[in-house]
Amino acid sequence: MNSDSLKQFYEDDASRFWDPRDGMRGRDLTIYPLLKGISGSVLEYGAGSGSMLLSLALEQRFTSLTGIDISESALGMIKDAWRDMSQAYGITAGKLALTTPVNDTLPMVQDDSVDLILSLDTIEHVLNPYTVLDEFYRIGSRDSTFVISVPNYGYVKHVLQLLLGRQPVTGAGRPVKEWREEGWDGWHLHTFTRQSLDILLRDCGWQPVLWTGYGEKGKGLGLDILRQRFPAVWSGALTVVCRRKSWLG
Repeated sequence: MNSDSLKQFYEDDASRFWDPRDGMRGRDLTIYPLLKGISGSVLEYGAGSGSMLLSLALEQRFTSLTGIDISESALGMIKDAWRDMSQAYGITAGKLALTTPVNDTLPMVQDDSVDLILSLDTIEHVLNPYTVLDEFYRIGSRDSTFVISVPNYGYVKHVLQLLLGRQPVTGAGRPVKEWREEGWDGWHLHTFTRQSLDILLRDCGWQPVLWTGYGEKGKGLGLDILRQRFPAVWSGALTVVCRRKSWLG
C-alpha cells in the first residue's frame, strides 16, 4: 500500500461524484447546521464532489476557501463547476483554491490561517490519521473549528455482524465478495469508535464539543433522534465538532 496506488484508486473513483452545481445533498444537509455562527477562511480536506465546499463559497461570511483532494479528476470537476457558479453569482473566482496534499500534508497552507476545517468521511482513507490531524492543528487559527465525520465501527449493526462472525461493511456498500474490484471496504484503511476517535482528536490538539450522528433510514421511527443523541451506538457515522485546545485555554 502506498500513496501512488491510493491516488490511482481515487482518480478512477471520481466518476461517482455528483454535480456540485445542484447544491448540498445527503450528509451535507446534516453537517451544514453545525456551522452556524462560523465565518472566515475554510479548508475542506477530501473535497469529493465539492457540493459542501462550493455551497459555502457562495456565502459572504466565508472569505476564502481551499479544497484539498488526492484526485486531480475530482478537483477538475469542482473547478469547472465553480467557474460557472462564481460567474452566475458575481463572485470572484479567486475566492476558491484547489490543490492536492503532499503525502497527506499541506505545505501550501500557512500556520494559524484557517478558521473552519472540514474533513468528512476522509480520515479513514489516509495513510496516517495523526499526520493529517497534526496538520489541521498547525493550520488552524487560534479560535478555529474542526468538523470531522468517520464511519463508526461501534454502530450496533456492525457489532451484531461481528458477533455473528461477519465482516461489517463501512465503505462503498458493496458485499465482501466484490471487494477485489471495489477495494477492501471501499479502501477504508482505519476503523473508529467514539473512544478511539476521541483519543485521536485530543492527542492532536482538538477538543470535542459536540458529538452527533446521521442517517436516512428509520427517521419516522425516531432513529434520527437516537443517532443524534447516542451516536456511539446508534449511528453508522460519527460527527464531531471540535475546537482547537489552545483557544479553550
